[in-house]
Amino acid sequence: MQSSVALLHCGFDAHVPGNRGGVLPHADVQQEYRVQVMTERKIGPFLLGRQIGAGGMGVVYLATHIESGKQVALKVLPPALSDDKMLLQRFEREIGILKRMKHPNIVKYYGGGTHQGERWYAMEYIDGGSLQDILKKRKRLTWEQAIQVGRQLTSALEHAHNAGIIHRDLKPGNLFVTKNGRIKLGDFGIARDTEATALTAAGKTVGTYAYMAPEQIHGNAPISRKTDLYATGCLLYELLVGETPFVSTNPAEMLMMHLNEYPYNLQEKDVECPLALDQLVERLLQKNQDDRPFDALAVNTELEHILKSGPESSEDVSQEAAVSASASASQSGSVAPAPGDVVVKKKKKKKKDLSQFYEKTWFLLAFLGLLIATGMWLALPASEDSLYIHAKEAMSTADPVAHFDARSRYLRPYVERFPDGKHAAEMRRWLDVVEVSLIEAQLDRRMQRPGDGRNRFESACLKAMRTAADPERNALESLEMFQALIESLPKDDLAEIGASEPADNKADPEVDASDDMISVPRFWKIIAEKKRDSGRQILLSDPERIRIISARMAAANQLRQDGKTAEAEQVFHLFREVFYGERELEDWLDYAKFRLHGDAVEMPAQPELPATENK
Repeated sequence: MQSSVALLHCGFDAHVPGNRGGVLPHADVQQEYRVQVMTERKIGPFLLGRQIGAGGMGVVYLATHIESGKQVALKVLPPALSDDKMLLQRFEREIGILKRMKHPNIVKYYGGGTHQGERWYAMEYIDGGSLQDILKKRKRLTWEQAIQVGRQLTSALEHAHNAGIIHRDLKPGNLFVTKNGRIKLGDFGIARDTEATALTAAGKTVGTYAYMAPEQIHGNAPISRKTDLYATGCLLYELLVGETPFVSTNPAEMLMMHLNEYPYNLQEKDVECPLALDQLVERLLQKNQDDRPFDALAVNTELEHILKSGPESSEDVSQEAAVSASASASQSGSVAPAPGDVVVKKKKKKKKDLSQFYEKTWFLLAFLGLLIATGMWLALPASEDSLYIHAKEAMSTADPVAHFDARSRYLRPYVERFPDGKHAAEMRRWLDVVEVSLIEAQLDRRMQRPGDGRNRFESACLKAMRTAADPERNALESLEMFQALIESLPKDDLAEIGASEPADNKADPEVDASDDMISVPRFWKIIAEKKRDSGRQILLSDPERIRIISARMAAANQLRQDGKTAEAEQVFHLFREVFYGERELEDWLDYAKFRLHGDAVEMPAQPELPATENK
């Protein structure tokens, strides 16, 4: 490819120096080019500067257009990634999407090309950082500022949705801010073009955990413009509260929250804002797409109304917004990037064919084709090998979202359809891993609030976890509880029919009626063994381990003296089970054995305290 590239979209009209007839507009720029060309990397008509971003879809550099000196953001797909046909297709798809996005609140596309095997494209460089940078400094915005952001974002979304583009990754880091305060939506790397062939496999989960709509997580519900509206609700919530609706360091736990929980509303978070804004954010965060606002224009209209009504605004304006949105079906509406009136431009009316659309030949043929395609698709379920290959690909990553997808899309269907298949053992093992991780995520969340578990297994596990977290308790007590839980579990997963019943016999909003994984004993055995073994290693590495063991043995002896023989024997028995085979504790294991049988023996000698501690 020649080094001269005309970027018609941005007005870079001069030729690159070095080509015949090429002239630099300024002497100082020419001198800068002579110096930089020796030290900096050149791609097309640009000199690369520092890296300003990176991801699975390429690397973004701050670059300078050699002829004009204008700075741009240059996204490059390295040759190693260009060999991946799927990644290359996604890169080209992103370019195709950006070419169609011409809106003051969307990052501009300038042009692209290929340089020495590297595919690249240039886009507008935003000099004010991102909304994420602002939140790091300010923590939260005022409700008026949040509405200003929301109006500009929904204006951009309206343009994108009308072009058939669903962004799917709205978050503060993808909203860039110019120095004059204008919001620019960027990073369409995983956007979905509803008018093109899908590059993401059906059921595949993509997006950012904290802003993902339930239908994105499930992967089996249609992705629509309302998916972006859910993320908009998450973003507005974060701007107003200072944190996203659901907060967790465990990605699997966060996904479960999006599916099953509702966040505190703005009033409960003591956010000073109009009630109407609280109600709008609440509707945006509805699990069911049908319960969210109609479209981005409807949300924009509501935000404008709330801003004009002031802090005392309390009326529900969704009806007015719905009327406005429905009007957009017959009119082309555009919203100003800054707060202002909705400007509606009427299209010229065309003569309409008054016959019903369902009587037309094209509709009948299309409907017949759809029926045939649907029937063929339903008649051809995924093969055994296909399910295994997809599951293996997902489980080979460390991404919990991919694991969550595999659970419903591949692992469970395989186990149900091919219980004796050639990959059955491995698929069951992977399924157990995912199920256990989900239970652990729920346990971590339940640990933060009082109450029993949903069955006796969970209650016993929570009790042991809370004991382990209590600094006033002996460290051995929690290990005994985990070991006791292991020994109490039925050997057969089907033996404990009532295990899934909640301990308080009340409905629990977290319980999925179709999911009884918390009643499976082997899952609790895996969890209890993991926590027991982890606690054991922590204790064995503790310099005070002998004193901790001595104190626990003394407590057991006291129980025996108080007539609580069974409880004392349980302590001695569980100690031996937890530390069986530990050579360092051989004397203590023998001591527990003798005491378990009621023999009177002296405790093993304890290490003497250092001289400094005896003073």
